[in-house]
Amino acid sequence: MKRSLAKGASWTAILQVSQRGLEILFTAILARLLEPADFGVVTAGLLLVQFAQLFVEIGIGATVIQMPRLDLRDIRAANTLVVLSALFYFLVVEALAPSFAAFMQIEQVTQVVRILGFIFLIQAGGVVSESLLLRRLEARTVAALQLGAKIGGTGLVGIPLALLGWGYWALVVALLTEAFFRAVAAFAIVRPPVRPLLKRELTNRLLRSGSGYSLSRLLNFAATRADNLLVGRYLSAAALGLYSRAYALMSAPADLYGTVADRVVFPAMALIQDDRTRLHRAFLEGTELTALVGISASALLYLLSNQIIDLVLGDKWHAVIVPFGILAAATYFRLGAKVAGSVQRARRALRAMIFTQALYALLVVGGCLASYRYGIVWVSAAVSASVVIFYIVIITSAARLVDASTSQFAKAHLPGIKLGLLSATLCWVTLRLGDYLRLDTLPMLILEGCILGTAALGISLLRPAWLIGKLGSASLGAIQARAVVLFSRPKPLGD
Repeated sequence: MKRSLAKGASWTAILQVSQRGLEILFTAILARLLEPADFGVVTAGLLLVQFAQLFVEIGIGATVIQMPRLDLRDIRAANTLVVLSALFYFLVVEALAPSFAAFMQIEQVTQVVRILGFIFLIQAGGVVSESLLLRRLEARTVAALQLGAKIGGTGLVGIPLALLGWGYWALVVALLTEAFFRAVAAFAIVRPPVRPLLKRELTNRLLRSGSGYSLSRLLNFAATRADNLLVGRYLSAAALGLYSRAYALMSAPADLYGTVADRVVFPAMALIQDDRTRLHRAFLEGTELTALVGISASALLYLLSNQIIDLVLGDKWHAVIVPFGILAAATYFRLGAKVAGSVQRARRALRAMIFTQALYALLVVGGCLASYRYGIVWVSAAVSASVVIFYIVIITSAARLVDASTSQFAKAHLPGIKLGLLSATLCWVTLRLGDYLRLDTLPMLILEGCILGTAALGISLLRPAWLIGKLGSASLGAIQARAVVLFSRPKPLGD
């Protein structure tokens, strides 16, 4: 399982990094072709669609991964439930579109929601197929599907339509195309039995197993989308477009890490859910590696917020800089919460999951309600503060589930803190040097990349345990060994 986990994690990370890089590139192109209001209209429409999507799957995906025993009858029942649910919520969303647009006070949202509603019918064919792939720890296949769908949806369809002047409809069509590519490819790889089956005992078994996950996801959605809802409702489509772009760029590392956790770590932990000793070790090692990555990422994203926004989004998005920096400062806490969430799910601690997600939702909603009238900068501050409090609560819950002490948890952070201080110091000194030399954005980032890249190369070659810890040093060694094997395989001789 360790070999499968390492292989799946490495390939998933590579593919996800590629996807995030493409998303940033596509965002940079679209940000120059479209207006902030275009992004705001689509973001507003997606709020209703994504909310309904939580009920379409009704926890079936996580249940297919989690259930100790799964037979063909379970798969048939799961597929039937997903398809029926998709059809029902498609009709619900079509009916609610005008009322939701009136609530958001954005007239264009009605038609956007009605077109995006077809995503339910498209995605229904791929939910069970993707879940079966993840159950087999074939996360890299799912990541490859997602990458290909992104290229086909946004790269081949969305950007050309934006060039033709389609405005926000370019984003809508891109999302539909991406969903179609992904669902068709997943079904082509894993073809679950499609003959309908609805039996009370099977349906009850699936729904009972998935209900806790569905409620937890619903609460998490409320926590992660309440800020968008309130910004769009009380400010404007343009303000929502600005805020949503800042949030999307900031959340790229957390989304990447969360994808690996959901598609690799959670299925692997589910296999050892009854072995507390192994879960204990996995939690502490996951925390240490997360701190190594996340603390440095938080510092660098905050310090480089001006340059990142200027390079990726351009001049007309400068109002995003301060919100992006505030949101980015909480990056590590978002990453750490992903590890704790995987532990809760693996241990099937449904009460703990529901409590922590409910608290998170209340914090975000309360903070946004108190701050929206002061603008998106204060909303960003309220959201980041909520993330920090949520992290403290969920990490405490996970530590109790695996019997990890406070001292063990604190010790796991020492390498990450040291590396974060080094990264922040190098970045700050380079920024001051760039200001002295009066460098523009691109030369400044090139200089930062050279200095930080040189430091990273030195660390990867020397692997100083005093700086990155024994686990970090061993992990780098394993990555190097794997790279040597990968690139030194003898080529087959011709006839």
